[in-house]
Amino acid sequence: MKEAVIHAGPKVEIRDSPIPKPKPGQVIIKVIVSGSNPKDWKIPEWMPDAPALNQGDDIAGTIYAVGDGVTEFRQGDRVAAFHEMLTPNGSYGEYAVAWAHTTFFLPEKTSYEGA
Repeated sequence: MKEAVIHAGPKVEIRDSPIPKPKPGQVIIKVIVSGSNPKDWKIPEWMPDAPALNQGDDIAGTIYAVGDGVTEFRQGDRVAAFHEMLTPNGSYGEYAVAWAHTTFFLPEKTSYEGA
């Protein structure tokens, strides 16, 4: 998959990375829309010693995979979620990781952009 990693400047690096695998309690979302907040691209400026990461935290898309213990979501479900801050595999990639408890279903009439 492709993912964007934000560096100080801000500068964006596009990387080829493997699709993440979910840990217990996590879901992998095929990203359709990613939100972008100032904190997402300012982290490298505020925390220069932090590792360069795909920082996007607001995700809308469809469930691609679920980790052990996740029973409420299935592949293909329309969802939105919050990615855990300062961890790899955020929403600036084709696939993103979220905890199931920060993920919610989207009603059919709600657009991914509206989520």
